[in-house]
Amino acid sequence: MTRTQNTEGGQAVDRIRNSENLEVASGQWLAQGRLLDSTVIPLGAKIGARTKSQNAAIIEYMPRQANQEEQLLIDRAAAAELPSVEAVREWAREKRAFISSVMTELAEERRAVAAGVRAVGMRAVMFEEFGGRDADPEGAYLAEVEGSDIYIGILGSRYGTPLKTRFSATHTEYLHAEKHALRIAVWTSATTDREGHEQSFLEEVRTFHVVPGFRTVADLQRQVEERMSAIAAEDLAPWCKLGNVVFRSSEVEDRGELIHVTARVRDDAVARALEAARGDQWNRGIRSRFTWSGRSKYVKVAGVQVTSTSARSKMFRLELEVQEAPRDSFLEVSIGRMSPGDLTEAALRTVLFGELNPLANQHMDFATEISDPLKPLRENPVSEEIIRPLSELLLTDLLVGTGRATSVREFRLGVPIRGRRSLTLGWETPNRYENEPTKAWRIQGEVNI
Repeated sequence: MTRTQNTEGGQAVDRIRNSENLEVASGQWLAQGRLLDSTVIPLGAKIGARTKSQNAAIIEYMPRQANQEEQLLIDRAAAAELPSVEAVREWAREKRAFISSVMTELAEERRAVAAGVRAVGMRAVMFEEFGGRDADPEGAYLAEVEGSDIYIGILGSRYGTPLKTRFSATHTEYLHAEKHALRIAVWTSATTDREGHEQSFLEEVRTFHVVPGFRTVADLQRQVEERMSAIAAEDLAPWCKLGNVVFRSSEVEDRGELIHVTARVRDDAVARALEAARGDQWNRGIRSRFTWSGRSKYVKVAGVQVTSTSARSKMFRLELEVQEAPRDSFLEVSIGRMSPGDLTEAALRTVLFGELNPLANQHMDFATEISDPLKPLRENPVSEEIIRPLSELLLTDLLVGTGRATSVREFRLGVPIRGRRSLTLGWETPNRYENEPTKAWRIQGEVNI
């Protein structure tokens, strides 16, 4: 079997000759260069002379999963944008922050954290304020963790008494917060006399989170206020991606068939790219994916309004018309016993973690080729402040934007340790049949970013 690559109609395709080890079992053939419905290619099967030409034709025009790479334009200055105090208070009004620590050792620090949380308008959830309840204490505080939006941990010298979970209360609360996808913020005291279990707990947290220290309770309160405001900014001004342009919006209004986006842009290249998106007299508005806050839709840019300001920035108002996304039937292809979901997982493990492609020894590794979504951040590093939201945005664009996933359920990117970061990624795949249950996928490994 030989393979060459060329481009037809702006889309890369693979040409495979002498495909005697491939068979299309669904009986669905090509129409005008597109696959129809689901196609299964079992490995190791021999095809007869009668169908060899049909199979060759199908493979001839099978579109590759890999997308052509394009340079990413990022409005890096947008990282400094913070919402107004009024906007933060409106956001915080229904938010709850669970405060977790060894209570006897860090009573004063807990009060300082609660003050910092309340200063931005959030509700501080503390075990001291639970009052009398019928439920057992462990069940009570875990229920409060589930009902909160943010977990705030304070680590000191003592680990605490192990519960029936074999972890301390603080450690159990932390694990429960991670399980239920809460925002995590943890601080550590400057002590040099830390118990062994507490040191191990701290190192576990540091695998995925930056854990700043504090010298005084006043310093801790200030840091908590700043961190809560930064989390508010992430929610109130989400990062967006339109084509190859990444910017931070101040508002995204999704009306179903229309999406209105408001954004203040400081980078000149990003501003020029957004202005060019309106098109010209021959091509009215580009068509591309628009990705934001865990969602992605295929849109046509129907309008671009630009207002220049005195602060060397431009205010953009984009009107996006939701379009039917181009359908890549190759994403429904199964190979051997590997379903489309299996192929997506294999592709991600190969491109993100450098694992061996399971189809490589069968000369079918092209079937799991995808572009590396994190490559732009590796080639043009961004600040630690924005690397996590941008990484999640790019992975969402790859998975949800292409139809490989309906949602990204879990995303955790660790701090850099010897040039590598821990990454946990979970997603759900679309149902191929009406009564088919939704399937969840999860991978974990280390990425070079």
